Amino acid sequence: VDLLEQQAFGNYRQLLEAVTLSPGMGVYLNMRGNQKEDTRTGRVPDENYAREVMQLLSIGLVQLNADATAKLGSDGKPLETYSQAQITELARVFTGWDYDGVSSTDPAYVKKPMVNNPARFSTGPKRVLGVDIPATADGAAAMKTALDTLANHANVGPFLGRQLIQRLVSS
Repeated sequence: VDLLEQQAFGNYRQLLEAVTLSPGMGVYLNMRGNQKEDTRTGRVPDENYAREVMQLLSIGLVQLNADATAKLGSDGKPLETYSQAQITELARVFTGWDYDGVSSTDPAYVKKPMVNNPARFSTGPKRVLGVDIPATADGAAAMKTALDTLANHANVGPFLGRQLIQRLVSS
């Protein structure tokens, strides 16, 4: 609630970043402490936040027309907005993020945006919804590109508009 109050008069992109870097959201959706892949042990980045940021907070599950009706494929079924492979790529962007200074005497760290730990960040090139993120991008730059891509996706307006109408309007 505090975060939403602070961001109430900003724009959607700013709110998306604030939510993404929120320690509460980071803990809830497993982004805090998310580590890069390790082929030696078989560890892969946690995909929970990557999936939820697309499904619930930005573009939804199916491609939408401007009036929020589903775009249909030649088989008459709704077209998906993303694939499992795209979730996996986005999860690599959300690695290395953690609390900004944990203190047992000052709990204010839970109100500070998370920071990136380069040692836990997944290096190498990434591709998020058709947008390339170069291997040279650090954690903050990769996240900026990924969030810009999500915020500028054609589905955001119809998807969020429909959600707001469904939840805030009554007959």
